[in-house]
Amino acid sequence: MTVGETDRAAPVERPGRGTLTTRTRRLFLAWGSASTAVCLALCALALRHPEILDRWDHVLQLGPDAWRAGSPWVERPLVGISYAFGTVASAVATAVVAGVLVVRRLGRAAAYVVVVMAGTSLVTSVLKHYVDLGRPVVAHPIIEYASSAMPSGHASNIAAAVTTACVLSALFLRQRARRRLVLVVGVLVSLVVGLDRLMLGVHTLTEVVAGYALGVGVGLIAAYVVDPSARVSTERVTESRGPGSR
Repeated sequence: MTVGETDRAAPVERPGRGTLTTRTRRLFLAWGSASTAVCLALCALALRHPEILDRWDHVLQLGPDAWRAGSPWVERPLVGISYAFGTVASAVATAVVAGVLVVRRLGRAAAYVVVVMAGTSLVTSVLKHYVDLGRPVVAHPIIEYASSAMPSGHASNIAAAVTTACVLSALFLRQRARRRLVLVVGVLVSLVVGLDRLMLGVHTLTEVVAGYALGVGVGLIAAYVVDPSARVSTERVTESRGPGSR
């Protein structure tokens, strides 16, 4: 063989633009587990000692009786928000976002979105069925639900969506200002949805907090399990070898 024939190409994997370090994923797992534990603790209290949650819920009561007489115009926007962030709207938004990510060849990110949103809905439904906590009593309810109140499904869905958006923005948005904007807007939207549940009288404060905790927990744990990082790019690196190598 000649010297030129001894050159070989060896594939070397280098991380792409969006990656999660092992330390970051472990932090996600730890914080996600802690957040989920908060939700489970509130569910356990609702199941065995609901009177404790009743005392906490008296701290903030914003049901229809508190605003209907003075601001009846608020009812329509509240109902609109309720439907805009309901189960159907959440499913449609999940499908659209996942589809866009697949088109952009970010398959793992798309899988992450689907796992978080579907997983959050599933766990929420299981907890609702197991806890079976009645809805707050309202003299003239605006919206009525047959499902259990603990935890809030709207709160868990929006918290999961915001957590997903923050994780993906940390991976794929290079400008810190844009990442902060995603976080701030997400937190504000989450607060609006939670306030909507309280003002409609369909949930109490602890039910909304439990939903928030569950959504954040599932979003962070899924980031550890699925790892939504962009695919690593494989580069071909030519390694020159000396004469006589085989």
